[in-house]
This record gives sequence, structure tokens and C-alpha cells, in this order.
Amino acid sequence: MAYEVIKRVSGRAYRYRVESFRDPETRRVRGRWTYLGRVDPADAGLPERPAKPSSRDRLLDAVARLLAGGDAESLSAGSIAREAGVAYGTFYRYFTDRSHAVRETLLRRSPSLGDIASHFDVPVGTREDERARLAGWLRETAAAARENRGVVRAWHVYSNADEVVLRARRDAVEGAVERVAAYLDRLRAAGIASLCSSRFAAYALVALVVALGRDTALEESVSDAQVDGLVTLAYEICGLG
Repeated sequence: MAYEVIKRVSGRAYRYRVESFRDPETRRVRGRWTYLGRVDPADAGLPERPAKPSSRDRLLDAVARLLAGGDAESLSAGSIAREAGVAYGTFYRYFTDRSHAVRETLLRRSPSLGDIASHFDVPVGTREDERARLAGWLRETAAAARENRGVVRAWHVYSNADEVVLRARRDAVEGAVERVAAYLDRLRAAGIASLCSSRFAAYALVALVVALGRDTALEESVSDAQVDGLVTLAYEICGLG
């Protein structure tokens, strides 16, 4: 007797042909499995299942959680492995030491700049629309820094000592400046903003946002009134005052 079965392994589906036969020695019926190929789970009628996070992802998530309660120097391979719920030796399958794990955690996250594309790679609206867009970016940055204070704090500490983190931060800032400058050029072309240099204004605005994220993470608190003051400054930088 032969039949086909579909097995799911790590979120993927595979088809096998199973042939039943009787073992001549034990007289028990057994199955001989032959691999037939991979199939789409949807075509096989299997329900969607979210992929389980890898051990590496679990370790990186654990680092981010631990940073929320202390600085990077307080972490150890053992505390990270315990927080992730994996064996101690699993940590060293992916990272050489604590600093390596912290670095990779930081590189997986933006250094307090928010989602630049969603804010600025869009058509220009009215003057009030664009003022609201800028205000939303600054307030989103402050909220994200409060929520991920430990990671943001580590970004600023490590970028003073780790060349890889420093380079990643520099690249992220340069990328943000390019996008914001292009956005400000569109504002100027639409007659909404009055600017002498879109690029200079973009550098000033991105520096303001980086400082807001840093201060929110390092200080006890940055009040809503202080954020509102920075929003007003952002309007002036972009010629929307």
C-alpha cells in the first residue's frame, strides 16, 4: 500500500510518498518514505503558521529587553542566554562575547530616526499637512526613545567606542539627510517652504531629531512641552514657521 503525505518543517511544507511493507524479521508493518519535493503550504491546504524566531533572534531580543533595565556593561553571556531561554552554549554559536551581541542588537535597529521613508517619501500636501508631518516625526521619535530607552542609550554609548556602530550610525544619518533634503526640495518647488539650502536644513533637522532621541533616552524625562518647543524649531528650520 502506498500513499502521499505532506509534512511541515520550520514553516515549509514537503511532500513524501509512503509505502507500507511488512518487515520480514519482526513481521511488523513499517513505512518507507520517499521525498517528492517542496510544496506551497497554501496549495496543500495547510493553515498559515508564523515562523518561530531563531535562537539568534531570541538572543538579540533578550539583549534589547535587558538593556531596558541596565547598561550594556551589566550584561553577560549567561544573563542573555537565560533571558532568551536558550542554553548557555547556544550564545557562543552566534556571538563571540557580550559586546558582539550588543553590537548586533543595535545594528538591527535604527538609531532613533524613526521610519524616514513613511514620513517623507510621499506626495507633498498643504502647508498644514507638512507641519503636521514634521511634528509627527519628532513626537514619534521621542515616543520610540522612551519605549526603547536602553537600546537608544546603548547606540550613543557604543557609537563613541565601536567603529562598526559608529559607521552604521553615520550611514543611517547620511541616508536620512538625503531623504529629508529631497523632501525639502519638493516643499520648495511647491512654494510651501522658503529655504536657502535644502541640504543644510536637512542636516540641521536630522541633528535635531538625533539629539531628541538621545536626550529622551539619557535624561529622566523630556516633557511634552519640550518636544513642542523642538517642533516649533523644526518648523523654522524647514521654512514652515
